[in-house]
Amino acid sequence: MFGKKPSSGSSSGGFKFNGVQDGFSAREAFAKKLDAEKIKYDLHQEKPIVYISYKGDNFDGLTFTFIFDDDGKSFALRVFSIEKFTPDQLPDAYEFCNSMCYAYRWLRFYVDSDNEFTAALDAVINEENTGDVCYELLSRSVSIVDDVCGKMHE
Repeated sequence: MFGKKPSSGSSSGGFKFNGVQDGFSAREAFAKKLDAEKIKYDLHQEKPIVYISYKGDNFDGLTFTFIFDDDGKSFALRVFSIEKFTPDQLPDAYEFCNSMCYAYRWLRFYVDSDNEFTAALDAVINEENTGDVCYELLSRSVSIVDDVCGKMHE
């Protein structure tokens, strides 16, 4: 139905991996880019995770969390606890999430098991582009989350 799978067995989507980058070196490549851009961040001491706190026009302070896979080939960006919903707000929250997922292609939104509005994205990286890709997606995510927070409180 979908054609033959590539015989190489690579799931990298054609990206080059020399086997040098792992989760911690990917984290360090992103930290180096953040240093160059003069953006403050915190590193998890035991895991390949970067925390970046922002204040926007429409939110008081949120942490953008980059979680690098152990192999350094991809990462997850999560913005937890954007808004907490009460049980009676959930129907409207689900509708809002759906409309925001439709409106913004770079992030997906969902209400988690704690009834908190969350933003997420996942991306593939390689040794040559880690810092730039992470920085670009951070920039886009901050802008989108700020827009969405403004719409949430209209």
